[in-house]
Amino acid sequence: MKKDLLQLEEFKEIVEMVSTPILVGKPLYDDGCVVDFEILYANKAYEKKIPNTSKVGSKLSSFVTRIAQDVDWLTKGIETITTGQTMDATYYSVIANSWLHGTFTPVKDKFLIFTIADITRDKQNEEQLRRQNLRLATLTEEISRSRESLQQQLDSIQDLNEELQFTAYHDYLTGLNNKQRLKKDLKELLNSTKQNKKFGVIMLDIDNMKLINDSEGHKAGDEVICRAAAILKRFQKQNIQCYHFGGDEFIVLVKNISSKNTLLTVGDTILEVCNDQGIDFSAGIAVYPDDSKDSDELLKFADMAMYDVKRRTKNDIAFFQLMMQDKFMRRLNIQSKITDAMEHNIFQLYYQPQFEVKTGKLRGFEALLRWYDDELGWINPEQFIPIAEETQLVVELGDWVMRTALNTLHKWTKKYNFNGIMSVNVSPVQLKKPNFIFELAEMMRENKIRSENLEIEITEGVLIDNKEETVRLLQQIRDMGIGISLDDFGTGYSSLSYLQILPITTLKIDKSFISNITEKDGVEANITNSIVSMVTKMGLDTIAEGVENPEQLQILSDINCRNVQGFLKGKPMPEGRCSAYLAGDSSAILTNKSPE
Repeated sequence: MKKDLLQLEEFKEIVEMVSTPILVGKPLYDDGCVVDFEILYANKAYEKKIPNTSKVGSKLSSFVTRIAQDVDWLTKGIETITTGQTMDATYYSVIANSWLHGTFTPVKDKFLIFTIADITRDKQNEEQLRRQNLRLATLTEEISRSRESLQQQLDSIQDLNEELQFTAYHDYLTGLNNKQRLKKDLKELLNSTKQNKKFGVIMLDIDNMKLINDSEGHKAGDEVICRAAAILKRFQKQNIQCYHFGGDEFIVLVKNISSKNTLLTVGDTILEVCNDQGIDFSAGIAVYPDDSKDSDELLKFADMAMYDVKRRTKNDIAFFQLMMQDKFMRRLNIQSKITDAMEHNIFQLYYQPQFEVKTGKLRGFEALLRWYDDELGWINPEQFIPIAEETQLVVELGDWVMRTALNTLHKWTKKYNFNGIMSVNVSPVQLKKPNFIFELAEMMRENKIRSENLEIEITEGVLIDNKEETVRLLQQIRDMGIGISLDDFGTGYSSLSYLQILPITTLKIDKSFISNITEKDGVEANITNSIVSMVTKMGLDTIAEGVENPEQLQILSDINCRNVQGFLKGKPMPEGRCSAYLAGDSSAILTNKSPE
């Protein structure tokens, strides 16, 4: 407003021509009441008469006592705007060293004009004062005539402000409320004196978005996000607000609920509509004040519940429970301990032997990562490997595993003339490392490892990302003469087409098939037989995992599975026990008490 007023040429010309000291202010409101004034302009006459008593942009209350301490100028100014009547006062100015007369004049309810005149008792000065007041009246009229033009400019600014406010609180991609609006709404909700009811937040995360982005492109992924947002918009009303939290995550805020079941009903309905549109999502619910009275904690707890759903089943909804926080804290604890264990060389490599079924000959060893913590004891790889992958720590950890395994293989080859295979697991995250093949070749060269003695063990998870690039990379490894083993076949999202896509040399049959292979109905035995028969015809080697009793071994022999690995033949062992076995101590396997 200040800028627009001072841009009026009529205003400048008139004010600068007047020899009367003039000060222009704009009312400042609080709850609809005038509480102060912002100084917009002071002409040269004012600066000359009362120097250093005002500053453009400052408040009248900050300097008004310097004009005259015995006059309540701020109150007079407020009364002028409130009543629309002119207010004045006569006073002695120490700064000007004379008696002065100050006058507040309103311009509608938009501006306040303060003028100062010298006071003398002769008629000449009275006439001068009259003329000055006449000029002031003329100035007021000129400014009033500019009001319509000024209002148009103010309306334009208001429209721009509304547009900027919408942009600040809405997501560009989906048109939904954004994260900033969520924070604002939660703050207002928590600070409301009338807030005495429950409310809840539902965090939704679209399932398999990474797969959609990688297989169909990010444009297709954005279309899925926009479709989900369009569905959520249909649920918005006074007590339900939806927000795009970022990426493929959304928040639904449900206010004034009578019970937690209301949240579940809303969530289930949204899930049903999304599923009808081909969109799956995992969702978590946190409730105020049951779970927390802090907005950040509510969001964190809803995220924990959502993550728990995504880890367990996907495409479902769950309430936050304290046990989820315990899991989360354990997860954070493990994450911090991984770094510490790497720095202090706490991780260990164990080696589980693999044997040929027909001859009983040692095929080789699989290198397995093991971790013992003084506080947590033995930590299952299924707990810490996923965390290491998510935090990218698996890259450094995987390098250590490969280097240690190859160094061990070198020592066994040199000392015991070992000519078997060392199988080393490689994470999909590690495989995507730009210089993975170069560093692998360098480690093999340093340890003088023949390519036929090394086998890279992967899972079908390597194909989740860029399938073509992964296959190209694996083919380069295969061209180096290194074997490639596909682990956990038959679980998760296994597909027979992977056997044609991936340049593998060995197929490992998951222990979930082997554990029930001796059952009378013969389902697992038939499936395993079919798998072995098929991949053998493809020229692939086969290894059955989890072989624990002679009956399982016999069936595997009958269906011509070539190799086995499991507790029946040998548990994972530390390097020393393996060395003893290679040195001729066959009892080293039987007396092994290492962690499973």
